[in-house]
This record gives sequence, structure tokens and C-alpha cells, in this order.
Amino acid sequence: MKKTTLLILMCCIIAAVFTGCSTQKIEEEQTSQTTMIGNPWSNWDSIEEAEAVVGFEFGLPEMIAGNYKAVTVRTLKNELIEVVYQAGDSKVCIRKQKGEGQDISGDYNTYETSTESNHECGAVITESYNSSNSAIKQLVSYNGYSWSLVAQDGYLEDSQSVFMNQILEQK
Repeated sequence: MKKTTLLILMCCIIAAVFTGCSTQKIEEEQTSQTTMIGNPWSNWDSIEEAEAVVGFEFGLPEMIAGNYKAVTVRTLKNELIEVVYQAGDSKVCIRKQKGEGQDISGDYNTYETSTESNHECGAVITESYNSSNSAIKQLVSYNGYSWSLVAQDGYLEDSQSVFMNQILEQK
């Protein structure tokens, strides 16, 4: 009887050990199969550094309208330059890429009003906005490039025309 009890007890201990090991191994295998996606954006300290990477000039200065300062400069796939200008809480995100007629804004909001105009210099400007807030998206197709300007909270004072003139003055 003692032998039978001892044999049953040993079988239970062995079964418990093997069950615990296999559970631990499954958990380790599940947690070790994580895939990371790389960040496609590269950050730069200056507009000049980003220009060297993409091979074309961004053409806008580090400071616009006397109060908007470039706070973020980055490139996407060595094809697109993005510069975020900030004045207080107001931000304007500007992007530029080779090729005309592209919406490179990354802004997929729905806007109530959208107008397209042809500027005397040959630029095609599409402006989208909502009457309920001050968000503005502008697309400019000009001189072999596509530009986008997105001001989620609108522009300060008369800065909108200063930004646009900086772009349209480029040759």
C-alpha cells in the first residue's frame, strides 16, 4: 500500500513539474515574438541639414513673420521636408516635396469650404477651412513642387499672407 501511495505521489510530482515547464515555455515564446516598426521620419537640427538630405531647397527661413520660429525640422524618406513653425501656442506645419498637384499635408480632416485659385505667378492654391473653427489647410502647386500649410488653430494676425508670400516669391 505504501508503495502504491508513494508511486502515485511521485507521478503527481512529475506531472506537475512537466506541466509547469511547458506552460512557462509557451509564455516565453509568445512574448518574444514582438515586431517593431521603424520611424520613417528623420529629425534635423536645421533646415540646411534637411535640404542636403532631400536634394532641394526648402526656401523658407528659420523665422517667419517676426514671431514664427522653426521648432521642428524633419524629412520623410529623403523626399519630403516638414518644418513646424511656432509662435506661442500657434503652430503652422509646412511641407514641401518635388512634383506638382499633390496633397502632402497628412491632414485628412473634412472641411466645409474649399476654394482653388490661380495666382498671377502661375501657382495653383487650394484653401480649405471650416467656419466653425480657425483651422486652415492650404495646398500650393508651384514651380515643380507641392507645398502644404496646415494651421490647426489658424494664423496669428496677418501671418497667413506672409507665409504664402514667402513661398510664392521663390523662383
